[in-house]
Amino acid sequence: MRFRRLRRTKMYISYYRKPMPRGQRVAIMIVVDLLILAGVLSIILMQLRPIVLKLAQAQVNSEVLKIVNNVIETEISKGTFDYSTLVKLEKDSSGNIAALEMNMPIVNLLQSRISKSVLESIQNQMVSEMHIPIGNAVGGVLFSGRGPAIDVRILSAQNIKTQFISETIPAGINQTRHKITLEVSVDISVFAPGTKAVTTTTTTDVEVSDTVIVGKVPNVYANIGDNP
Repeated sequence: MRFRRLRRTKMYISYYRKPMPRGQRVAIMIVVDLLILAGVLSIILMQLRPIVLKLAQAQVNSEVLKIVNNVIETEISKGTFDYSTLVKLEKDSSGNIAALEMNMPIVNLLQSRISKSVLESIQNQMVSEMHIPIGNAVGGVLFSGRGPAIDVRILSAQNIKTQFISETIPAGINQTRHKITLEVSVDISVFAPGTKAVTTTTTTDVEVSDTVIVGKVPNVYANIGDNP
């Protein structure tokens, strides 16, 4: 029996790829360009966020200063810081002033009350979020207020310190000037997406009493220091 020898033949298949429609090519190019632009903007935002946080801190400091000063001015108008209320004078048998000392129960009460008033005023008056345009971070009049805004959150006041600072100054023969200053310090944190929260401390001091004591005050420096 004869067998037929089979011959192997090679087959070539050609593929024809239809050209992509022009509209589709344009759409893809637009998408790619947008992705590149988004990446560039993301990098720029990362670089500008620290600057934006500093701008936010400056605004927060300004607002806190206004609030604290308003609280203190309100207390001054009420006569809260009357010298005879804050300071106790001790006299000897001859009627001369032997010592000065801060009225600590009253001082502690006022410090607590003022801290509470400052906290309540901050919570009621300060916004919880700021929107700072990128142009402000870039700088210059041309860019100020322009571009997309970065949202910065303002967290609640974390720490408020209030203290009275006493200072005595010679004011002439048998005269001593006694100044009392109220110092208030407020810590507030600001936060922007993609960054860690940053705490800004605002400190202000306001002179609440300035009295000239006439007569001998031999122990004034020993009984009342710069920090009561």
